[in-house]
Parts: sequence; C-alpha cells; structure tokens
Amino acid sequence: MGWRHVLAASALLVGSGAVSAAEAAIENFFGEWRGMEVSVDDAEDAPKLSPSDLDMAISEEDGGFRIRALALGREPDGTLVARPFDAAFAPTETPGVFAFDPGTGSLLSSLFADPAVGNPLEGDTLLWARLQEDTLHVYSLAIDPGGGFALEHSTGQLTADGMATRYELRSQNDRIVTVEGHLERTGD
Repeated sequence: MGWRHVLAASALLVGSGAVSAAEAAIENFFGEWRGMEVSVDDAEDAPKLSPSDLDMAISEEDGGFRIRALALGREPDGTLVARPFDAAFAPTETPGVFAFDPGTGSLLSSLFADPAVGNPLEGDTLLWARLQEDTLHVYSLAIDPGGGFALEHSTGQLTADGMATRYELRSQNDRIVTVEGHLERTGD
C-alpha cells in the first residue's frame, strides 16, 4: 500500500468548569467543539486554515472514544491537504493508552490496513492515543516514500476556558508544519 497518513490537525476540548490535571479523564474531552483561533506556521506548503477547520466532535465509543474532525494528509506529490478524519480508539492494558480500533467502522479502516497494529515496513500507518495528565495526545507513524519516517503528533491540553491545541508533522526529525489553535465547547 502506498504511503499515506492522516492525523487530526485539531485537537480536543474540555467542558465548562476547569478540571485539574490530576482529575482529567477521557470523558472530559467528550462533546462538540468549535475552533476559535488558529495559526499555521509559515512553512512553504502549509495549508490555509480557518478556525472552523478545527471544529470537531469527540464521543464515547465502547469504553474508549471516537474523534471526528478535519485532518491534514499528504498527497503522493507531497502536498498537504485537509480531509475528513474519523477514528475510534479503545483502551489498552496500559493506563492512559488507547489503540486505534478498526472494528468500529472508522474512516481510517478503509484508507489503511490496520493502523492499530500497522507495520510501517509494510506500508501501514501506526496510530495510537495517550492521555497524560490534562493533555490528550494522538500519534501517527509511517514510512515516507524515501524510506524515512513521518511522525504526526496532535495534542489537546485542557485550559480554564477550553483547549489549547497543537499539531506537528515531522519527517526525519525536521518539523514540516505546525498548527496551533484554541477550541471552545459548543452547546451544553
């Protein structure tokens, strides 16, 4: 399978009422979120994004969670583009670590063999998430067309008024693009 990878360029948000880092649980990230601010570094091929491109939904899914959002993906020619991201994650035996769950009909299941157990040496993408204190991390690891690595890391850190987000794409330890933003909970 050709090299493709997708990872949320946006991250997650907590509801009204601040949650201390010691109390943060995956449930604090559930809800509908609206992007309020976005900044994209001045990388040559960085896409033009608006705050609404950070809009997302995070919901409970079989003891884990599901993220629906826009994500950045790299086309075969290397161009970065925004596309739908829909992935479910299930808890693992390691506290705070979640594996991609292809059994729930995630959009990524149709794009990749199995990102939960994907072998990058076979053209697959490895995808997982981790909750650490007040921050949810989502990772994607793939081998690029030249045989190097492509690592995407998206974080959502709880703040008193929402969530600070950061997305980084790295290739061979060079940062290619960084997207930062802020999200607020919508509705109740």
